Amino acid sequence: MLRRAARRKDTTSQAKRQDTEDAEEHTEGPKKVLRTFQDKKTWKAARKAKEEAALEELVLGIQRREEEPIDRLEDAEEQSEEGSDDDVDSLGVTVIREAAWVDDDDDSRTRVEKTSDVPLWAQTSRGRKREHESDDDSDEELLQHTGDLLAESSALPRGNINIKRCSDVNKTYPHQGPVRRVEFHPSAQVCLTAAQDVLGLFQIDGRNNPKIQTLHLEKFPIRTAHFSTCGREVVLASATRWFFVYDMIAGKVIKIPKIRGVDDTSLPRFEVSPDGKFLLFLGKNGFMHLLSAKTKECVSSLKMNSDVSAATFSRDSRHLYSVGDAGEVYVWDIGTRDCIHKFVDDGCTHATSIALSHNSKYLATGSQSGVVNIYDAQHAAASSYPKPLKALLNLTTPVTQTCFNHSGAVMAMCSSEVFKAARLVHLPTLSVFSNFPEADSTVKRVQCLDFSPHSGYLAMGNNQGRALLYRIKHYKDF
Repeated sequence: MLRRAARRKDTTSQAKRQDTEDAEEHTEGPKKVLRTFQDKKTWKAARKAKEEAALEELVLGIQRREEEPIDRLEDAEEQSEEGSDDDVDSLGVTVIREAAWVDDDDDSRTRVEKTSDVPLWAQTSRGRKREHESDDDSDEELLQHTGDLLAESSALPRGNINIKRCSDVNKTYPHQGPVRRVEFHPSAQVCLTAAQDVLGLFQIDGRNNPKIQTLHLEKFPIRTAHFSTCGREVVLASATRWFFVYDMIAGKVIKIPKIRGVDDTSLPRFEVSPDGKFLLFLGKNGFMHLLSAKTKECVSSLKMNSDVSAATFSRDSRHLYSVGDAGEVYVWDIGTRDCIHKFVDDGCTHATSIALSHNSKYLATGSQSGVVNIYDAQHAAASSYPKPLKALLNLTTPVTQTCFNHSGAVMAMCSSEVFKAARLVHLPTLSVFSNFPEADSTVKRVQCLDFSPHSGYLAMGNNQGRALLYRIKHYKDF
């Protein structure tokens, strides 16, 4: 009896289980399909194509519409409040690429991190909806155009400059070491930072400044980084005989091995000509190597009688100015590759920096002693012993960099050896603005600086991995 009862119970349980499974079979939704390796590969390729298309839209799209007013900064400020830094970082993906050339001396790998969605800076003005809302913050009015891109500002007053501290350029990705380079993109609302072996690209909105990309170059501590004149590439140099080019359109990192015909084993410093034709690498023993920006091959080498410290191109790229440890300024004709003039830098025995204003009116030289001489460039080109318009004595340690804004009304200068050694100069009166930098403990030791294309912003990199950002309110354009 007990065995029969047990068999009947087992039969009943099996029937119930079968009914339950049948019911679930009818009510169950579509099963999750596991993605195959090939599916994942296709999906990643599509995602990468989307990211590169977004970057191409940034670099090429703006250039195709030069006739349109550029009011991207205002749009970025309006829309940046809708997102947060975490939104940008949470979308990051990592792509591993090998260098285009393989060298016996190089076993480095390159890692590029990008945001996956089309970022704000890559959106066209036609594809975005403008929201005009009132805001108590006066910065909301930045870059409000009425159709004239280069609307003239009133004369910049002397004494105090109307400047405001903003969020750091690299707020969303602080560096771990000194920021060696900050530079604004020539036509887009983007700024690069370079520290140790990391290059960062950031969208500038003054508030969040979200990260666009980071580029990691192992065993390649970046000493100099510049955008190409067209804005499609970033060139990176270190204390090595090779350098890298990051093609932002193709999304490729290209290693340029030893430059043919150049014996220097360390080329950490270079400049880019404004016309986009040349790269100028500063070598040892007074040599300067002129490379074709297109082929990256050396086309000529120039030679000073002393070690070269710094060099700068004229705005039309027809001339080159260089200085060294002998206190002399060399003027070169790029067409003939000849030194056409040389003059003594007044009171200087060792020059450390040189800069020429965009309108070619002012030439500034910095020295080992901290003195910055400002010359009338035309007068200096006609005399062997020109007297400077003004010798600025505000810095007392070696001058790291001098930099002019787009209009030639402001010059920035800095020294990396002491705290807060940065000054802004009012060029029409050759006087230093008294309210910069103010009592700001975050300035630290300034390593580098740059103005945005139309002076709406000033960026300064310091020794603690921060790229400080300031809004110059006198200028209404980015």
